[in-house]
Amino acid sequence: MPTPTFTLEARRDARLLKTFREAWADAVGTGLVAYDPGGSDVEVIVIPPYRYHFLPRRATRPGAQKSPTPPPEGIRWPHSPCPFDGEEFVRVREALRLERDGRIYHVVCNHYPVTPYHFLPVRSWKEPAARLPQHLGNAQEIEDLLLLLVMSGPPHHVYFNSNRGADNSQSGSSVNHWHGQLFPLPLAPEDSAWTGAARILRSEEGLRVGRMESWPAAHLLVEGLTSETRAISEVIWREANALNDLNVAYNLEGVLLGEEGLRVFLFPRHPGPDTEVAGLGSLNPNFGGWELTGDIVIPTKEILEWIRRHPADATRLTTKRLRETTREPLTARYCVPPTVSYTARGQ
Repeated sequence: MPTPTFTLEARRDARLLKTFREAWADAVGTGLVAYDPGGSDVEVIVIPPYRYHFLPRRATRPGAQKSPTPPPEGIRWPHSPCPFDGEEFVRVREALRLERDGRIYHVVCNHYPVTPYHFLPVRSWKEPAARLPQHLGNAQEIEDLLLLLVMSGPPHHVYFNSNRGADNSQSGSSVNHWHGQLFPLPLAPEDSAWTGAARILRSEEGLRVGRMESWPAAHLLVEGLTSETRAISEVIWREANALNDLNVAYNLEGVLLGEEGLRVFLFPRHPGPDTEVAGLGSLNPNFGGWELTGDIVIPTKEILEWIRRHPADATRLTTKRLRETTREPLTARYCVPPTVSYTARGQ
């Protein structure tokens, strides 16, 4: 049976969601998904503005163990053969295919998911080698991710986690082959990165560019409409390209708000220390994309129980970690602080 193929475009597509559901059910049934991320052993503790997730079987994934030192090439670490390469990967794992302007993405179920319906759009292994390492290369591929988000609709989020920076800044990525992430996730609790008003710092490409003043993780925020994916991608790309030149890690996250609102964060990363938790173990600085907006993965049951018993201490610790592992956007120095606040258009 031929793989379903979709052209990326700025409109909701119910056929895509149907294909997602069918592919996920098949992958769970055949073992292509290693465990049920909605199973009885998964726990979530909500302490606004954060949610803490404990998925015990995800700790066994290969990417859970990191080298103590970054590659000297940093985010430009050359691609080498990996599990995302080859015809066998496509034959066994591909759930659907995305195309746009000659670019091809094989969409697969994440073998080690963080939520149900966790998919990865993976760049075709037949692309030139220079386009396969895990860092953003142009505005077009950013727009590809945003169009996938628009086609999927709420409550989906889209993510991109870069390679590790030469300065040892980290982003949560575990496979050096260009891939994004997409999964449905309800908006976080009150006072979160998604629900508050943002401060506008400048207008660019007709968009509002700013930041969530109360959010501890440093970031660039671009807010517009689902019809403005190209302009949003251009603004994000200018910052991402500057980070490429600096050779530091970064994370991208986008979400749909209301019927037409689109809000995209880019988080420049900063090397940070491991954090000890009351003698129960350590939390490493290798946050992934969804964690930077408040959904924190906890590695052990003992630390989760400490969080349950000490919510105020857990909030202070999480806030500190988000601040320590991010840096101000490079383009922030061009901002002229105004006095206007706004919420996402389309709400």
